[in-house]
Amino acid sequence: DPVLQYLETLKDGEKPRRVVVARDSESLRTVYPVVGDRGRVECLHDSGSQVVSTSKARAMELGLSWDPSVVIYMQSANGQVEKSLGICHDVPFDFGHMTVYLQVHVIENPAYDILLGRPFDAVTRCVAHNGRDGSQTLTLHCPNSDRTIVVPTSERG
Repeated sequence: DPVLQYLETLKDGEKPRRVVVARDSESLRTVYPVVGDRGRVECLHDSGSQVVSTSKARAMELGLSWDPSVVIYMQSANGQVEKSLGICHDVPFDFGHMTVYLQVHVIENPAYDILLGRPFDAVTRCVAHNGRDGSQTLTLHCPNSDRTIVVPTSERG
């Protein structure tokens, strides 16, 4: 236990400092932009993903068309590899005061509606600000309007 090790290294009479430790887990965070001018959608923010992707069901619900000639193989966190169905080009994601256009890979049946991966982070120069209480905001920069906004996130679900 690192806390006990720290306490054992204190010199006689030395007062221990308060030790702050991380929780054993934190909730995944989501945002709710209007996607494809059709309605608000829960989007999971995941800087560990190389792509932006959506489920086939959500793409169909939003009326998004996709190009089936552009496919990739996606490996999920559980190690499964799945071929995408195609890519939706230039899909608008409206965050209220800014709209960004993303290339969205369509997956048959992922565990999310839309996943915002590294392409989202890169185009918006996204900076996540995390609170010790688990809260999070995203600072986003629009490459087209040069506007910067702060978007609160919510716990997933």
